[in-house]
Amino acid sequence: MKEELDSSDMEYAVFAIRQQPILVAVARNLCGRNASDCADLVQDVLLRALLKWDMLQSWTEPERRAWLVRVLHNRFLDQCRRSRSEAATVINLGNVHKLFEEPDAPDLELWECITEAELRQAVATLPYNLRRTFEMHSEGLRHAEIGRHLGAPVGTVGTWLFHARHRLRDQLRGMAEARRKRGNG
Repeated sequence: MKEELDSSDMEYAVFAIRQQPILVAVARNLCGRNASDCADLVQDVLLRALLKWDMLQSWTEPERRAWLVRVLHNRFLDQCRRSRSEAATVINLGNVHKLFEEPDAPDLELWECITEAELRQAVATLPYNLRRTFEMHSEGLRHAEIGRHLGAPVGTVGTWLFHARHRLRDQLRGMAEARRKRGNG
């Protein structure tokens, strides 16, 4: 028995077919050359649109398209956050050196003399903008994303991160060197 599509289903099908090339282009920009990830992302967004079709039907075409692109972008960010391993995002003794990687950074073994609690305490003493910038950067966010969260230009975010690193380095270096000299590190 052949089922016929009602007008709402047909309208959604036409809408989805018309929007798919736009979504694929945006997904390629986000996902790179991974065709499988692009296709999965587009299908996920179109499924969400189908589930919300009753709401979307009353919207104009540009509003629907904007909603689709926003959902696609949010789903991409969700996937990135989910795929990031916890070990890479948590500040701990195993990865603290990555936060301080610069040509003039001290040897790694010096940072092994700092406890995680001391690092967290030092970060907590930073002024708000420096602290939030450092925390978001250590979570893997890029300068532009941090700027959007904090309402600051990308250049300012870079400056805040620079100052945060230098303040932490100055604050923790003395403690680490003293502990290493005492032989307690």
